[in-house]
Amino acid sequence: MKISVLIHTLNEEKNIKSCLESVKWADEIIVVDMYSDDNTVNIARNYTDKVFLYERMGYADPARQFALEKASGEWVLAVDADEIVPLKLRNKLYEIMEKDMGDVIYVPHNNYFIGKQIFNMGWGPLGDLHPRFFKKKFVNFGDEIHEFFKISENARSYSIDDPEAGFLHFSYIDFEHYIEKALNGYTSIEARNVFNGKKPRDELGNSVPKILFTLFRGFFDSYVRDKGYKDGFRGFCIAMLSNIYRLVVYMKIKLMEEYDSDNPRKEILEEYEDIKRNILLEYENEK
Repeated sequence: MKISVLIHTLNEEKNIKSCLESVKWADEIIVVDMYSDDNTVNIARNYTDKVFLYERMGYADPARQFALEKASGEWVLAVDADEIVPLKLRNKLYEIMEKDMGDVIYVPHNNYFIGKQIFNMGWGPLGDLHPRFFKKKFVNFGDEIHEFFKISENARSYSIDDPEAGFLHFSYIDFEHYIEKALNGYTSIEARNVFNGKKPRDELGNSVPKILFTLFRGFFDSYVRDKGYKDGFRGFCIAMLSNIYRLVVYMKIKLMEEYDSDNPRKEILEEYEDIKRNILLEYENEK
């Protein structure tokens, strides 16, 4: 039984080598790159001749499906470029495969956020399980952001219960990285998907007090109920940023609805140009 490893990349030259080093044991490695501007592709080609290019979408889900269609193995391991596979996880995957313990395997994630590992708020290894190891015939990937895996109803699932037999995930490096990638990039994609009817809307409320209450409750749930306070400063930051993320998506949707466009910047710039022209016309009319 062959194992195919799928990795999607976009400007991951700082991560991709260690990621690939940790999966050299696989029978096949497939890298789908979304036209990186750095040295990602050249590094990947040192490890596999199966490197493909896919249009840049701003999120990885369609590239994952493209990679899955290229896989020849019966078993597939989906890995992000900012993750590595420890030896203990590799050994567990072989055991699961040899004993046929399931069709779709949920793998723990040891998540690092801005330099430290996080253990609460759903970020702990056993609170953040994802179906990353599976028989190819049982899984497809969605084409919308954060839609992730589509699993066949008749698939047998199995969850790894050892945190050490899980991915190491080095997510956001610093606050600039989070703001650029998530707070700006992902929120725009989420808002467009809601505006275009591809995703349901996260209703915060129809008045400022209601919105503030909903956000405060979300922060309380993350920081207090889900014990974010145990992760110290980073726990506070994650609880706060998660709710700011929701608010930014909401604000972007409202602006799109106001201008009836998923690209309101274009409409606003046109408005500004009209205002400028009218002001400058006053000079023309004075002559």
